[in-house]
Amino acid sequence: MFIIINIKTKKLLVLSVVVLLISGCIPMSEMLTVQSENDVNGSIATPTPNLKATSTLMPDQFSLEVLKNRTYGNGDFTIDRLWYSYDRFERYYVIYDSDDSSIHGYVNVPYGEGPYPVIIMLHGYIQPEEYVTLDYTTRYADDLAQDGYIVLHPNLRNFPPSDSAERRRDNNTGYTIDVLNLLAYLREMAGKEGIFASADLNRIGIWGHSIGGSIAMRTMSVEPDTFKAVILYGAVSQRYGTVLDGSGIYDFSEVETQISIHHGENDDVIPVEQSRELCRQLEQLDKDPECYFYEGQPHTFYRDQWADPLFMERTLEFFDQYVKNISKE
Repeated sequence: MFIIINIKTKKLLVLSVVVLLISGCIPMSEMLTVQSENDVNGSIATPTPNLKATSTLMPDQFSLEVLKNRTYGNGDFTIDRLWYSYDRFERYYVIYDSDDSSIHGYVNVPYGEGPYPVIIMLHGYIQPEEYVTLDYTTRYADDLAQDGYIVLHPNLRNFPPSDSAERRRDNNTGYTIDVLNLLAYLREMAGKEGIFASADLNRIGIWGHSIGGSIAMRTMSVEPDTFKAVILYGAVSQRYGTVLDGSGIYDFSEVETQISIHHGENDDVIPVEQSRELCRQLEQLDKDPECYFYEGQPHTFYRDQWADPLFMERTLEFFDQYVKNISKE
């Protein structure tokens, strides 16, 4: 109900409020703020309730706090089939539960007893109707496997044949949950008979391109002690928050991961300035990142030009040093 109050009745209104307060009808915590006549230019302001003591903020369901305090790996991990055999490694097709979604992907496993370090590889965005499991990241996954790494490559939710989930503005939380569930299955199965028998949980790295880079940053923020090194390739790093602003999207305050950033100068999908700014932010946090910028290169490097082999060479050297712990000397 709206009440129109004439200026002439203002004194009566104020007197009424005082009487009600004295009689105890209006709690002091719900007092109304009333502006002066000068503030409202001759009209009575709409009273504004004091809400400071009337609400308690609950944690955001997509916050790092919630992600850190929930459980993962509550489902099945299925080795669907041996997909391909190569000279130095085998590729297995896998399917696993990630909350209410079924996530497909593959795992490259080197021959031999190991133990082998592990890399989680996260693809970027491709139109779902065009996405295939062996996408553009396959050449990087295979090179790492040939160099003696177990490589886990999930098709994140909404990328077929993985299930589609409700699309929502969750700061990549759904994708991050898919990775954290995969990590939980790896931990459960490592050292046991099967494809992760030779996995070394003390030597894990993560690689992410484009939106996969953002997911890698989210995952590292939840698991600050897990990853020895990360490659961020044309990464989405400023869209949802920064590592400095305390937004709760990323938190690098406790992250000790070695960081290597790579970005094409001619990227028309994710501006190269995002990675330049990320390098500046990380330097402010004394994280000492490696930062490489590739002249003339687009969002995804061309495999038949100089930049892609150089990027792969730097990737192997970086992971060998910080995940395998092989000294450059």
